Amino acid sequence: MMPDLDDLFATAAAQTGAAPSDDLVARVLADAAREQPRSKERPAPQPPGVQMRDFLAPLFQRAGVPAGLMAAAVAGFYLGFAPPAALLQLTDAVSGTSGLESVDLMPGVDALLSGDEQ
Repeated sequence: MMPDLDDLFATAAAQTGAAPSDDLVARVLADAAREQPRSKERPAPQPPGVQMRDFLAPLFQRAGVPAGLMAAAVAGFYLGFAPPAALLQLTDAVSGTSGLESVDLMPGVDALLSGDEQ
């Protein structure tokens, strides 16, 4: 079983017989107290609603920003429910729901691939 740390210090102090003077201990403690960090005043925590309002306040200080946000929301809502036919073809081609062979991205490439000269 290992001896306790306090026991080791007591044994070492008994062997040397030297104890620090009271003046040295007082100076060390005074230096330590001077180096301790000072407590700083912390602001009182704010309720969560105040933080969200502070975040959104710059967005709504000008009249154009809410109007632009609303226009984008309405456009997205419209495109989600009644998309144009061209957009449907594009999304079908990209997602792979319709065959990609129906989309002619490079007309006339067949002649280049077959090696036929015109």
